[in-house]
Amino acid sequence: MNTIEYRLGNALVSQAEDGFSIKEGLEKRRRIAGYDLDLLYVECRFCGKPVLWDKGKTSMLVHASGVDVTLLDSECMILSEGCPACRPQTPLFHMQVVRVAALAPQDFMLFSENKANA
Repeated sequence: MNTIEYRLGNALVSQAEDGFSIKEGLEKRRRIAGYDLDLLYVECRFCGKPVLWDKGKTSMLVHASGVDVTLLDSECMILSEGCPACRPQTPLFHMQVVRVAALAPQDFMLFSENKANA
């Protein structure tokens, strides 16, 4: 039986062929109306592929992690430290919720080696 574990905040979730279970860190929270957490994009930080799982798993992981869901919106995503596609032998993947910031063309100048001499 293949078991994959995810760690997001203080939650450790195990996924097996017959479902998943939370091993630690689950806090019961009432559902707050707002952004649908299952719409958060989940991507592997290493290979860049999207991580897909069953409906409701994203919101369950976010609620179990203790992240303040009122701060999440369409500019947020979850990055996984590996995935079953690029690291099939790894049973545990750490995840992180991040906010994606838009960059204006002039912001790219900050990344260049040559700085202005003002």
